[in-house]
Amino acid sequence: MGEHIIYGLAPASSMLETELWLEDGARIVRAEDGVLVEGLPGIGLVAKVAVAYMVKQMKVRRICRIFSPHFPSLGYVTEGRLVFSFADIYLSEGRPPILFLYGNSQPSTSYGQYDFCEKVINFSKEIGCRTVITIGGYGKDHVSERREIYCSSTDPELLEKWMARVDGSTYVGQIVGAAGLLAVLASEAGLRNFSMLVEAAEMTPDFYAARRAIEATNKILELGITVPTVDELSRVYMQSLQELETA
Repeated sequence: MGEHIIYGLAPASSMLETELWLEDGARIVRAEDGVLVEGLPGIGLVAKVAVAYMVKQMKVRRICRIFSPHFPSLGYVTEGRLVFSFADIYLSEGRPPILFLYGNSQPSTSYGQYDFCEKVINFSKEIGCRTVITIGGYGKDHVSERREIYCSSTDPELLEKWMARVDGSTYVGQIVGAAGLLAVLASEAGLRNFSMLVEAAEMTPDFYAARRAIEATNKILELGITVPTVDELSRVYMQSLQELETA
C-alpha cells in the first residue's frame, strides 16, 4: 500500500478521520468522465453482492483502500482469520472508466457517514469521475417476482432516461446510509447521480435482488457482462469474499 490522503471535513483535533490509502501508482490514475458505482452493505446486502460480482467479472485493479474510525467497532472472522472493516475503490479502465466502491462496512454514525462519503466523492471527482450510481435494498414484506426497482436523482432528465432503461419507477421516501448520502453529496459537488433501490425480501443476502441490480447496472453502463443465475451469483459471491476481503 502506498501513500495515504485525507479529504474533506476538518473535525476537531480530538476526532479521528476517515483516511484513503492509495495503492502504489494510484496518484497518477485518471478516470475522465468516469462513473462511481457504490457497493456497500445494506438491506439484503444487495449492493455489496452486486458489486462483488461485477468486480469479479471485469478487468479491474484496486487503487484505494479506505479505513475509518467510524466503521462499526467489530471484526469479522472468516475461517479463523480476522477481517477488519474497510472499503476499497477498484478501477475498470473502459469507456467510460468505472470506479467500484466495495466494502464490508458502513459508518455507524451520521457524522461518520458525512466524513466517509464526502471523502469518497472528493477523491472520485478529483480523478475525473462525473457520475455516481448508488444501489440499495428496499425491504418489503411482500416482493414482486421481478423485483421492482425504485429510482431517484437530483437530475430529472437523467432520472427519466435511466429509469426507462432499467424499467423502474420513481421513489418517494428516505434513503438511509451511503446509498442516499453519496447521491446528495455528488449533486452538491456538481456530479450527476442516480440511485436504485431494489425490492428485497427478509433473506440476507438477497441474491434475487442483487441479480436485478446487476442486470440494471449492466443496462445503464453497457458493461457487456453476463447476468448470472441466482445459483451462479451465490457461488461467485462466496468466492469473492475470499479474494476481496482478505487481500
